Order: sequence, then C-alpha cells, then structure tokens
Amino acid sequence: MIATVVAATAVTAACTKRTDATDSNSSSSSSGRKLSVVIVSGPLSDPFFGAMKTGADNAGKELDVSTQYLSPTSTDASGPTLAKLMQAAVAKKPDAIVVGNFFPEAQNPEIKAAIKAGIPVVVINSGESNWKQLGALSFVGLEPSLAGDKAGQEMVERGVKKGLCVNSVPGNPALEQTCQGYIDAIKKGGGTASSLRLPYQDSTNPTKVTQAIAGALKSDESIDGVFTTGAAIAKDALTAANNTGRKLTIGSGDLSTQVLKDIQAGKIQYAIDQQPYLQTYYGVLIAKQYVQHRLVPADMVLTGPQVIDKDNAADVLAVNQQDQGIRGAS
Repeated sequence: MIATVVAATAVTAACTKRTDATDSNSSSSSSGRKLSVVIVSGPLSDPFFGAMKTGADNAGKELDVSTQYLSPTSTDASGPTLAKLMQAAVAKKPDAIVVGNFFPEAQNPEIKAAIKAGIPVVVINSGESNWKQLGALSFVGLEPSLAGDKAGQEMVERGVKKGLCVNSVPGNPALEQTCQGYIDAIKKGGGTASSLRLPYQDSTNPTKVTQAIAGALKSDESIDGVFTTGAAIAKDALTAANNTGRKLTIGSGDLSTQVLKDIQAGKIQYAIDQQPYLQTYYGVLIAKQYVQHRLVPADMVLTGPQVIDKDNAADVLAVNQQDQGIRGAS
C-alpha cells in the first residue's frame, strides 16, 4: 500500500520556496481581495468528478478562495473540449488554475500557454508523468501503474488466473498505465490478463458497455476476474457476469454508492480509491499557498491508492451518508 497523504498539513509541511512567479500574482495576493482559482476537470455526471467539485467547493469555503469548476458535458468530455475549457479558464485571468490533464496531446499546449501567461497551474488526477516538464507547480493524485499493480495484486490474492481490465477512456495515458499495471501484476502472480478498450462514445451507455463485457466473457470462458477503470462500468461488469452466468472476481476503479453496497453484499470484491475530493482540495490549497507565500510541495502529492473491500466499505458509506459526495459516491 502506498502511503497516502491524509491531512492538509502534510501538503504545507513538505513545501519549498519558489521565486519564479510573476509580479501580477504577487500583487494580487497582497491586495486584500479574495484569490481566484479555476478548476478544469471531468463531467459531473460521473460521481468521481462530483467528489472533485465538492472538494473544490469546500476548499474555497474553508480556505477563503473564490473557486469555479469548469467541466464538459457527459456527452463530450473529449480532449478538444477540455482544451477549450482550459482556454476559457485562462481568459478569466484567475490567480491559479487546477487542471486534470486527461488528454495530454490536446491539453498540453493550453497548459503551457497558461503558465506562459503567468498563471500558476496545479495538475491533478491525470498527468503524473509530465507535470514537471510542463512547468506546473505540483501534481496531486496517484501513480497509475501502481494503482493498477494494487488492483492486480488484489485479484491474485483472490485466486484469479485470467484477468480482464476494462478501460472506459482509451487514449487517457493514466488509464492505459493502470490497465498495464493490472496486467503485469497478474502475470507476476502466475496468471494472464488483457485489456478491453471500450469505444469512447459507448463508455457512458450501460447497455453497450454490458454487451461489450459480456462479449469478452463469452469469447474467453477462462476469464475469472474483471477490473474496471470506473465505478459506473463496474456495475455493468456485474450485470454482464449475471447475464452470462459467470462467477467473477470484480474490482472497481473508484467508488459509487452502488459499488459500495455491492462490495458489502459480496457482489463486487473491492474498489481502488484515489480520493478525488482530496485532489481538488489539495490543488486549491497548493495554489493558494503558492500565490500568497511562494510555497509548493517538494514533489507530487499522493492521494491513493486505497483499497475498499468488505472490511471497510460500511465505514465509507457512513461517511458518505453524513457528508454526501466526499468519497466519490452519489
């Protein structure tokens, strides 16, 4: 298990000074007005990103920062759309931008443009491999290959010999690395594994996702474990298993209320939690500390992976009932 950052004080404690900021940011931090941070991330139709927005909103309230969350619609969360949202964020001339770099080919130029314009950028969730090269202040999230490795280890420990990783966003390097980490871990454990890449346009259609997974199960009866890169398609994997009469070990990337209930019931065996709430919360925190004090973490900040299984699913559900949406569930 990777050591996880669990308190805001851990972010500021590991900070170092930077001196490459623009004068405009310095004056804004001392002018007395509320600092502004724009967050560019994924669609709110997904509970994962709902938790991100909650993290951003709460950070704004608790840290006295003006935050605005920009996201694509559920039907067009493509690279070009996210690049346009980044342009819109720059046009608002905020004190800082927090962004998920899900499609680097499309988003990298816009992130560089923001930094060139003197706007500090914190990369969250996706972009672990190149945030330093872009010139971002920090990265908050997890190392995807290690998350995949943990997901694969969980399968091996449960006796899986043939695994399948269902990737709902092909082209996102983080998810590709997650699936590869999963495959490598199962192979290391003596089994075999492969990836199923869902067409992007079908990934939010439960019927098509269920049919695709069922098709993979029918074509290879030796598959006994399925890991999905998102919570929504974990439910589809369970439906596909039921429809084909297969008993599978199922793991979910990320959380939803239904996934947590299915873990409690023993229908889904585990979920890998990267705590998206903390990713935006810490992103806003780092941005504020940099603008006001020129402080940044010495390296990236890890928020996962954490394993949620039958032993602790009830605790996570209880938290979500008290503070809805914080654990990435809706």
